[in-house]
Amino acid sequence: METLFRWSKYVEEDRLEEWESRLIMADITYSAEKQVNRKRWQLSTYTTTRDEADELRARFGGGVTEMRPGDWQPSAEAGAESRLKIRDSLLVTEAGDDAVWESLKVEFPDRIVMSFPPQMAFGTGGHPTTAGCLRFLADTAATRKGKPWRVLDLGCGSGILAIAAALLGAAEVYAVEIDEMALSYAVRNAERHGVADKISFSTDDAIEVLDEQRFGAFDVIAANLFSELLMRILPSCQGSLNSGGEVIVSGFLTSQAGDVSRCAEESGLPFDDYLRRGKWVAAMARTEKKD
Repeated sequence: METLFRWSKYVEEDRLEEWESRLIMADITYSAEKQVNRKRWQLSTYTTTRDEADELRARFGGGVTEMRPGDWQPSAEAGAESRLKIRDSLLVTEAGDDAVWESLKVEFPDRIVMSFPPQMAFGTGGHPTTAGCLRFLADTAATRKGKPWRVLDLGCGSGILAIAAALLGAAEVYAVEIDEMALSYAVRNAERHGVADKISFSTDDAIEVLDEQRFGAFDVIAANLFSELLMRILPSCQGSLNSGGEVIVSGFLTSQAGDVSRCAEESGLPFDDYLRRGKWVAAMARTEKKD
């Protein structure tokens, strides 16, 4: 694995939304993390060259850290402490050590244990938007148990939602991610979890995939994306859903929930369930079953 360079910047809570908007408008894939008992958020993104990282530092401030391959694996102790339980079916750990992962499988035999250490692709389970989507995904998997169902994950990042869907019993999963480097991590994660054969990965444009129904119709469409892109995608979801299909979305703030909800309703997919974690919102819409 190659050496990477991490650009990062700490921002105060009251300026997080402003900075996230700046990075989104600059088309920069990033992660936002805040440790317990810390007041500031850390915004980070990764590049394959120092020049790219230095350009980000010149543009936005912050700092650059060289990340050698060995630096990517967090300690077993840190991973073991970072656990996210979803309903009674999933447990997500950020532990990258296979021994820790295996021990958690033994400790929680009734749960599907997923391992997503921090990577340069968004989605470890620790972010509220990912956690909200996983919660809805676990719920819909429970209602579809014993039946074949197809899932489309738009903007899959690390692949965590697509992989969770495959592990929860989806017969077919399609994962779309425009960032080729993020997609490479998603493929590796699918291989680690033993579900690479159940997931089709592509770098197609999400809106084109929906408008052209490129991969057919789906029972579940998941999209953990920022609000502006969600509002571009929602009008195209209806035509790509099977009867009784569901749309799971997140990536928008409470201050943006009204606009996203109105867009969903105007698109024929009014949200009927919401989850709020801090200032982040996840939502689900269901279509009516046709006789």
